[in-house]
Amino acid sequence: MMAAAPYIFKRFSPVLILFSLILFSSAGLNVHAQALTGTTGYYNIPSADLYPDKTIYFGSTYLDNKYLDYTKGKYEVLPIFINVTYLPFAEFQLRFSRPLNLPSYKSTNGDRMASGRIRLLKEGKYRPAVLLGLQNFFSTISTGEASHFNSTYLVITKNLHLPQICHNIGLTAGYGSDYFASADYQFIGLFYGIKINPLYFRQLELFFEYDADKFNTGARLTVLKHLVLIGGVEGLDEFSGGLAFTFRLR
Repeated sequence: MMAAAPYIFKRFSPVLILFSLILFSSAGLNVHAQALTGTTGYYNIPSADLYPDKTIYFGSTYLDNKYLDYTKGKYEVLPIFINVTYLPFAEFQLRFSRPLNLPSYKSTNGDRMASGRIRLLKEGKYRPAVLLGLQNFFSTISTGEASHFNSTYLVITKNLHLPQICHNIGLTAGYGSDYFASADYQFIGLFYGIKINPLYFRQLELFFEYDADKFNTGARLTVLKHLVLIGGVEGLDEFSGGLAFTFRLR
C-alpha cells in the first residue's frame, strides 16, 4: 500500500492540480506561501517573503528520490511541517522528514529538523527584502552526522507590481553556506528564481528557479484562501509536490 502511494500521486498529480484549478478558484488573494521545504519561498528555494504576523501553516510534501542527498537517491521522502510567523520579522519551523518504503527494521527512521528565518530588512518601494535563514542548524551530535538538509543562507527578494501585465513578478536571489557541520546540505552556493502571479488568476503562482544544484519549474495554487497546493518538476524531470493549510490567529 505504502509503495503504491507515491507512484499513484506522481502519476495523477498533474490531473489533480488541473482539476483544482478549474473547480476551486477564488479571488483577490495576497499570496505568499511555502516551498517544498516547508519554509516560505518559491517552488524549492527560500525567499525573503514572510507571511503576515501570527500566521500558522502546516502540511506535507512528497519529494522524489533522484535529487535527495539525504537518502543518497534511494528513497522518496515525506516531510511533515508546521511553521509559525508569530513576529512580523521572524518565522520558525519544525519538520519531520520520513523516507518512504524503507526495510521494516528501519521503519522509525527520520530527520527531525528545527529552522528559523529572520528578516533583516523589510521590502520597500525601491529596496528588496533581506532575510537570514538557519535551516536545521541544531544537532545533538557535534560532528553534525544527525543533521540533514542544512543551510545557512542570506536571501533577497523584490516584488514588482505591473498592473497592465501581471499582478506580481517576484525576483529572488540568495547564497547558502555550509557553516554548521551536517551530514548533507541544501542551497549551498548561489540560488535564484522568478515568480509570476497572473493578472486575472491571482491565486496561481508560476516558478522558474535554480536551487544551487539544478533548475526547477513549478506552480502553486491557493484554494479558498486556506488550502495551498504545490507541484512541479525538480531538475526539469522529476515530480515533487504537496499541500498545506494556513490560517491566521486573531
